[in-house]
Amino acid sequence: MGEDIFAAGPPQGEKRPLGGQQAEGAAWGRVFDGLILAGGQSRRMRTVQDPYADKGLMTWRGEPLVAHACRTLRIQGADALWISANRHVDEYAAYGAVLRDDPGQADCGPLAGVLAGLKHSRSPWLLMLPVDVVHCPADLGARLGAAARPGQPAYARTPDGPHPLCLMAHRDLADGLRTFLESGGRQVQGWLRSCGAVAVDFPDADALVNLNTPEDWVRWT
Repeated sequence: MGEDIFAAGPPQGEKRPLGGQQAEGAAWGRVFDGLILAGGQSRRMRTVQDPYADKGLMTWRGEPLVAHACRTLRIQGADALWISANRHVDEYAAYGAVLRDDPGQADCGPLAGVLAGLKHSRSPWLLMLPVDVVHCPADLGARLGAAARPGQPAYARTPDGPHPLCLMAHRDLADGLRTFLESGGRQVQGWLRSCGAVAVDFPDADALVNLNTPEDWVRWT
């Protein structure tokens, strides 16, 4: 665990049973909600055959990515699940309570989804995961939770670099994030720097593989 210097550049959440699986996040000893970030435009995943791809609903290893992400967060120990999505809301609603970005934050990128999650979380803590992350470490929630403080979120880092949206944050950060966005801030890394976020190291370079492109999809399928 250590500091990281980045390169420049309304419904209630649905409780889901853990199905008898051991929740690694439970070892942390605090209740937290889970937020799946699926509100992007999936531009890098678009192809001539599928020019309007919605990555979270694409089938990977027999299930939509959103289903894999839901399972991951339940195993981590999430008490309730939320999904940040701005398209195909009805389809996403089959997996959890959907949060759409505020209309005034349509150009704010993933931080708009983060803010929606912090505002609606029923638990004080929120574990966030991009919908395209696969091969998630079993102790992600426990380790991020142990490092985070109410005014200081914690995010994952692997040898390949930071994963700033694999994040544990306290809902009290919502007001500061809103101010950051209203002042023109858009970069996730810039917001994390502003609140002194802590990096938590995971030694496996493939611990948090994310499927950004069709080439990634082929490689990891």
